[in-house]
Amino acid sequence: MYKNKSILSSKWILKEIDERKALFISQKNNLSIFLSKLLSLLEIDEEYISQFLNPNISDILPDPFILKDMKKAVERTIIAIREKQKIGILADYDVDGSASTAILYKFLIKFNLDIVIKIPERLTEGYGPNTRILNEFSKEKVNLLFTLDCGTSAHNTFNNKKNSNIDVIVIDHHISEHILPNIYSIINPNRYDESNELNDLAAVGVTFFFLIALRKKLREQGYFKNITEPNLVSFLDLVALGTFCDVVQLTTINRYFVSKGLELIKLRKSKPLTAIFDNSKIKSQPKSEDLGYILGPQINAASRMGYSSLPHKLLISNNIGEIDTISRKLILYNEKRKLIENQIYNEAKDQIKSDKNSKFILIYGENWHNGVLGIVASRILNEFNKPTIVISFENNIGTGSARSITAINLAKIIIDSKNEGLLISGGGHSMAAGLKIQKNKLDSFKKFLNELLKDFNNTLFEKKSFLNQKISLNEINNTLLTDLKKLEPFGQGNLEPQFIFTKINIETIKIIKDKHILVFFKNELNKSIQGIAFNSVNTIIGDYLLKFKKFNFEIAGYLKEDHYNTNGIQIIIKDLMLLK
Repeated sequence: MYKNKSILSSKWILKEIDERKALFISQKNNLSIFLSKLLSLLEIDEEYISQFLNPNISDILPDPFILKDMKKAVERTIIAIREKQKIGILADYDVDGSASTAILYKFLIKFNLDIVIKIPERLTEGYGPNTRILNEFSKEKVNLLFTLDCGTSAHNTFNNKKNSNIDVIVIDHHISEHILPNIYSIINPNRYDESNELNDLAAVGVTFFFLIALRKKLREQGYFKNITEPNLVSFLDLVALGTFCDVVQLTTINRYFVSKGLELIKLRKSKPLTAIFDNSKIKSQPKSEDLGYILGPQINAASRMGYSSLPHKLLISNNIGEIDTISRKLILYNEKRKLIENQIYNEAKDQIKSDKNSKFILIYGENWHNGVLGIVASRILNEFNKPTIVISFENNIGTGSARSITAINLAKIIIDSKNEGLLISGGGHSMAAGLKIQKNKLDSFKKFLNELLKDFNNTLFEKKSFLNQKISLNEINNTLLTDLKKLEPFGQGNLEPQFIFTKINIETIKIIKDKHILVFFKNELNKSIQGIAFNSVNTIIGDYLLKFKKFNFEIAGYLKEDHYNTNGIQIIIKDLMLLK
């Protein structure tokens, strides 16, 4: 650990490498020491390194029928297929829900079923099933309803529904309470009574498992004698999209989903995803980070701006004109979203007081745009490293989004708060959740949070940067880049390695496009390499680079391929430390 903090007030912590473990990995798998050291830092058994680097679905795919209610749900769906019953799909409005909807629809439509899709409007109806939508499904004489990426906690809606003629199958992954809704079946690896190892699946992953199980039973019953068997591999681009954007652990099966899905996206097999890339003027080969920074935000922007039905329409469409029109709309909505987000972020930050003893941040405003609250909460969390809740009140009812650090299970806190009568509703994941609250309960909610978090050590809330290795400029070459590519796709549970680049100074520096800072670094041996600090003009990093350009630095950042640079390598600057 470094004694001094960086200019971003972050403690740099160099990860401890088990040299013996790294050597074993290197010798057993014929890998470089550099790559083996990076692999040794991951929580992977040495025996599974080859499987990690080259994921094969036959090695890691468990029997989908290990999930509770899977057999029951499959059998009920086969009845619907055989009797040509009307199918309903109700899904969450985010990327995971939209991707889940698309793959289920693409599978079931092959049986010439009548399928009705309805997505709650984020801004007016909120998350999950509601009475209005259930009544609409009933009026349209839907026999079997799937809820995707939602429904596990919809006790009030389902238990009070008058339309008992509709069988409901929930396919979800959100943490459940100890009481489940009274419906036909619930497939959820995070049910309180589950004991499987699939709890890291996104909803689209659970949906994919359901389709594997359904296809298997249909095959056994001879359904594919006269029709072409659905190719589930062709769905993996959408499975990859939903999985990555829901920020689940990219290990084992999820790693396979994203890895193979990216291969399909690169082949431009998906017309909708290709259209988004093309209309965004992205010319490079898609990477996992593009799922999170390009595709995901644009798809999510639709619901944030009040158009929740657009994403699934895009993802199930085969009409080139429709695909192009919707993808262009998503880009425009995303630009509008950014403007609103920045306005609320600035207002929210003005509320934050510098209280070192506070273990959470709760900020609120009147009539803030509900569609961007989660993004604002994430930005504040990243800046202050404390669980953050952002609430917008309208007529004394607050809608909130919450984000947390790894050590604090936010979903449990929200559920406990609801059970204490402090919240109208709430739920979610360990690090991301949503809630509704009456304004007169706000102070009680704060007191409850203080009580729950009081025993957590303050060191948990310190900003830390965990860095993989020290690298000198002399060590940087194309072989390192080749090794790094073997670790892709990067994401939660397999973060992109961040390095300390040692004892370097600035040779030349300039501002490009009025927002980025381009640097050529050199060391004492005059080895030179390009670095770039994106969007750093008028930031702490940008100011330091420009002001102290004659000083020696240590840089925290990433190694990337740079197609515009002659040597093809650049350092992406994320933080820095001045050397005396």
